[in-house]
Amino acid sequence: ISARMHDVGKIHVHPDILRKPGKLSPEEFEAVKQHPIYGARILGEHPKLKMAQSIALTHHERWDGSGYPYGLKDDIIPLEGMIVNIADQYDALRNARMHKPAYSHSETYRIITEGDGRTMPFHFAPRVMQVFKDVAGQMEEIYEELKG
Repeated sequence: ISARMHDVGKIHVHPDILRKPGKLSPEEFEAVKQHPIYGARILGEHPKLKMAQSIALTHHERWDGSGYPYGLKDDIIPLEGMIVNIADQYDALRNARMHKPAYSHSETYRIITEGDGRTMPFHFAPRVMQVFKDVAGQMEEIYEELKG
């Protein structure tokens, strides 16, 4: 339930940026990189939303420290953020976006586990990557069952 709120901060990013068909300018990407902070603020400090706030804030952090908004790395990133990071990446690759087509499960799996220059295996926590590999078939089944 908490993971569903991970992108709530995008409400503060201009819709033209979110729907832009081409590559974002550096300024536009900087605006997008603020959505985790906005999301954490929206979710606030209520104890029942603590995990949702953590996920919103950390779901774009990367194991190697190259993520955003803070460049956290390794085990400093909360486990829930690391899990949603790889699930969000899987979802983004499987679905068509303004700037890219939808990829098959096998192509998505290859990109996450081998890399494509933008997404690299070292972006993900090793233990989360191993679980992803272990349950990838189940993720494909769930995706196919739930797609629109």
